[in-house]
Amino acid sequence: MASGSRFVRHVKWWFFVLPLLVCVVLPAIPDRALFEISDVESQSVVRALGDDRAAAAVDTTNALFRRLFVDTGAVQATISAGGDDDLDADGMHGFAIAWAKHFWMLVYRALYRAVVMHAWLAGLAVLCLAATADGAVRRKIRAAAAGFASPLKFHLAMHALLLTLGATFTVTLLPVPLIAQCWTAIAVVMPLLLWIVNSSG
Repeated sequence: MASGSRFVRHVKWWFFVLPLLVCVVLPAIPDRALFEISDVESQSVVRALGDDRAAAAVDTTNALFRRLFVDTGAVQATISAGGDDDLDADGMHGFAIAWAKHFWMLVYRALYRAVVMHAWLAGLAVLCLAATADGAVRRKIRAAAAGFASPLKFHLAMHALLLTLGATFTVTLLPVPLIAQCWTAIAVVMPLLLWIVNSSG
């Protein structure tokens, strides 16, 4: 039960609480450059995927953002909710408009990063399935040979896996350059952790 509650706390923190805090607090920072896709990041995508696929990632992101947020009226609704310029005696209208613009820039960049990450998704899925199957077979072989499972290794690997998944999800929102090659590192680390979890459970 204790490990289950820790699991739930991990999920809540990484996939709900922290992303919500980031989406609420970060757009209040007045520096617009923090919400733009940096040249370092875009060039890393070009080096990793090539010019054509990097350009296709931008086109896909633009199409998705327009379909999900512009055409539905969500962007216009949030920007218009700032109030009337004539009543902006305390500057709240300007702050609200800036917050909304930064929020949507943050969402756009997260969507772009998710589109780029998609290039690694098929390979990652294959590696994870293979690691899961091989780990399960290794656990059965150990059990048949009267070997002992390692609960400590299992729990450490499970927490590391949750940390990796949560950090991968959250980092798409953070105002730091996200080098495309980091997805390769994740594609190596996640199958390894899955193998440890399934072979030690």
